[in-house]
Amino acid sequence: MNRVPERSRFSASVIEDDPIKQQQQLDEAQQIIRDLLRQIKQEQAKYDKVARAYQTTVANLVNITQDNNALERERDMWRGRAQGLAEPIDLASGEFRLTPAEISAIRKAIARLHHPDTGGDSERLKAWNAALDALE
Repeated sequence: MNRVPERSRFSASVIEDDPIKQQQQLDEAQQIIRDLLRQIKQEQAKYDKVARAYQTTVANLVNITQDNNALERERDMWRGRAQGLAEPIDLASGEFRLTPAEISAIRKAIARLHHPDTGGDSERLKAWNAALDALE
């Protein structure tokens, strides 16, 4: 919505010599400024509230994701134990960090080596996948 700017009541071309009238205009201008400052302060408070809510939401999502990943690893560990698989090696315990792209590249390389369709060992592929899942 385009608003056409209104002509100011305090036009520079109209200079009155009456000090009372000038004081009234000055008082009106100061009141308008106070009202605008109050509106700015209210909008800033709304923005701050929204920013805090956003930060809290992001922090909660991060915590939930970490909890979910831990539960998935534990589920996979118990599933592997129930199926008689070897325990996955915990590579995430040290200072060892990989990017998602690096993990994906390792996963593809391991799949080329150990996938049953290419003559590899499926148990070894499962162990590698379990170890790489812990890094994600």
